[in-house]
Amino acid sequence: MKYPHDHGFFTLLPDGKVMLGGGSAEAFGIGQSWGVEIYDPVTHSFTAEGVLDRKRSGVSAMALPDGRAVVSGNWYAPDAVEIYIPGEGFSFLKEVTVQRSIPLILASSEDNAIIFSGRDNYGNPSDGTVDRLNGDPFHEPLLDEWECVSRGTSLSIGEYAFLVLARHRERQEWGILHIEGEHFSLLETDQPLPACSEAGDYVWGQLAVDRSRRSAYSIGFDPERNVCVARICYDPIFDGDKAEVTLTEIKGSFPQPDAFALLPDGTIVLPGGNVGKSASTQNFITSREIWAFRTEARSKSVFPLPWILAICLLLLSAGAILIIWKKDRSVPVEGTEGTPVSLQLTEQLAQIIEKEELFKQPDLRVTDIAARLATNRTYISAIIKSLSGDNFSNMINGYRVRYAQKLMKDNPQMSVTEIAVESGFSSRSAFYRNFKEMTGLNPAEWKKSLEG
Repeated sequence: MKYPHDHGFFTLLPDGKVMLGGGSAEAFGIGQSWGVEIYDPVTHSFTAEGVLDRKRSGVSAMALPDGRAVVSGNWYAPDAVEIYIPGEGFSFLKEVTVQRSIPLILASSEDNAIIFSGRDNYGNPSDGTVDRLNGDPFHEPLLDEWECVSRGTSLSIGEYAFLVLARHRERQEWGILHIEGEHFSLLETDQPLPACSEAGDYVWGQLAVDRSRRSAYSIGFDPERNVCVARICYDPIFDGDKAEVTLTEIKGSFPQPDAFALLPDGTIVLPGGNVGKSASTQNFITSREIWAFRTEARSKSVFPLPWILAICLLLLSAGAILIIWKKDRSVPVEGTEGTPVSLQLTEQLAQIIEKEELFKQPDLRVTDIAARLATNRTYISAIIKSLSGDNFSNMINGYRVRYAQKLMKDNPQMSVTEIAVESGFSSRSAFYRNFKEMTGLNPAEWKKSLEG
């Protein structure tokens, strides 16, 4: 990179590039800096992009659909809101009501955003004041009770709707805030995130949303660095039910990073992190290990290696990766002559395939989907390619294989032929071929692995 960005910001721009800026000026989190650069994942290059309106560390940013970006937050220095305009650089926008470090900046409407944080610019607890990008601030009582600990990772579950990990300010208790526009509520779950293990209190640090699976993930570390992986399926809340929490405890004394990456196949990646303190200097001892936790049976990878490397690079250099998903954002798709992908149409695509289980139709074609969404097959293919890196056939077969795995778990008495037909495969041979290609095992081997 052109500059170091420890404690800096990073945000995904509408054109697919990543903007990084600010950060500590010296080691051990000392001072602030104001250099900004843009990372291009196509050329794997960094280009300087001017300087901030003021030096900042403990700073956050959010890209707007029109290419501008909102920046706020500071550490041991005055805070304010500034705006980035392509071609014009950064400039002061407005004063903040309260000083903040690492604030959350979340879109609340098509032309507005809210800014809030659990800590001020000196690390002290912040109150429930919420600033608006446009308009007057307001007070949210729930933030007086709960301290938000999520950073700007992938938090969006819908249009102007987010999940944010929070810690109770008085009790050793963890929860998840559900934010829609400017409305805050505590997410109802069928069981809480555990506060402790046999070794002591858990520390839950981040939350990442996988909208394709309608789930959010978080990892808690106890004092011995054993981990607890939480999967929060939020799909039931849209029907008025409680979110479903699945917990998996893993012994192992793992490195504890500031953040983790969630890959498209559901794999959670822990890149490096803290493994203890030096007895002589009391400074942290860090690890260069990278651990992967698979949340589902391993399937055929559709995520290009350069992107995986790019994610790990940004996590290791900046402490987290910000991937802001907004329905109203559009990005150019390679191979479609700059045609923008509508995330609203993308969600409609996922809705009809997943909710209506169209993948069960053995003769399903991309033209059928295009007709349902009143568009053309080229555009649907471009959306699928941009999101998964694969084609329509492989994406549908992926749904079929995952559904077949579910059937084998829940209905062990079903024959292979019955499972193949129920999952939407046109033949037993097609089922075997795709299952082996995507999992590395044939159906019988995979089913036997469940017994061990």
